[in-house]
Amino acid sequence: MSSFLTYAYLPFKSLYPTHSRRTLTLTSAISSPEKRARRKKKTKQPSEDTFVTVTAVSAGEKALRLTFMEELMERARSADTAGVSEVLYDMVAAGLSPGPRSFHGLIVSHVLKGDHEGAMHSLRRELSAGLCPLHETFVALIRLFGSKGYSTKGLEILAAMEKLNFDIRKAWLVLVEELVRHNHLADANMVFLKGAKGGLRATNDLYDLLIEEDCKVGDHSNALTIAYEMEAAGRMATTYHFNCLLSVQATCGIPEIAFATFENMEYGEDYMKPDTETYNWVIQAYTRAESYDR
Repeated sequence: MSSFLTYAYLPFKSLYPTHSRRTLTLTSAISSPEKRARRKKKTKQPSEDTFVTVTAVSAGEKALRLTFMEELMERARSADTAGVSEVLYDMVAAGLSPGPRSFHGLIVSHVLKGDHEGAMHSLRRELSAGLCPLHETFVALIRLFGSKGYSTKGLEILAAMEKLNFDIRKAWLVLVEELVRHNHLADANMVFLKGAKGGLRATNDLYDLLIEEDCKVGDHSNALTIAYEMEAAGRMATTYHFNCLLSVQATCGIPEIAFATFENMEYGEDYMKPDTETYNWVIQAYTRAESYDR
C-alpha cells in the first residue's frame, strides 16, 4: 500500500514542451497561407450565326469578283482597253480592289492593240498600287517589245523580272524568237549571246533557227559563235549545222575554208558525216572561186 502511494506521487516529466506560446509560435512558422486558384477568363466563342454571316459574305464577294473578271478578260481579248478600264472602275465602285490578274487583263489589252506606251503606263500603275505583276504579264510585255524590235526595253523587263526573283529563261526565249520572227536579227543575236553568257540555255529549235537565219543573211561570224555556244551547252553540231555554215563559206571566194569544214565532217562522228548537200556546197565553193579553174 505504501509502495503504491509512493509511486503515485512520483514527479512525471513530459517529453514534449507544454509551454503554450512556444507551441503557437511553432505552428505559425510551419503553416503557410493557402493559394487561391486563378480563374481563367472565358473567351467568347464566335457564335454559329457569325460564322454563317462571314462565310456568306466571302462567298458573295468571290462570286462578284468572278463575274467582273469574266467580263474584264473578255474585253481584254478583244483589245478593248477602254472597256477593261471601265470594268476596273466598276470593281472599285463595288468595293473590290483590283488585283494582279485584273491589271494583267488591262496590260494584255494594250499588248494586243500594239500600244507599248499604254502597256507600260498600266504596269507602272500596278506597281504604284503596291502589287507584284504576274509572270505572264511580263512575258506579254516581252512579246510586244520583241515584235517591235525594242530589244533594250525587253532587256530592261528581264532585269526587272530578275529583281523580283522570277525565272527569266522563258521570257528570254520569247524575246529572241520574236526578234527573229520580225526580222530584227542583229538584236536577236545580241540578246541571245548576252543571255547565253549569263548561263541561260536555249532550246534546240532556237539554236537551229538562229544558225540558219544567220547563214541565210551571210552572217558567218554570229552563226559560228552560236554553234560554239550550242556545243558548250552540251549539244554537238550535226550535219545540218555544218551544211548551214558551208552555204556561207561557198560564197566567200575562199574554197579552202569550205574544204576544211568538209574534212572536219568527213573524219568526225556519225552525226556530222557529209551528205549530198555537203558535196554540193563544196563543189559550189570551188566553182565560184575566181582563182580556180571551173
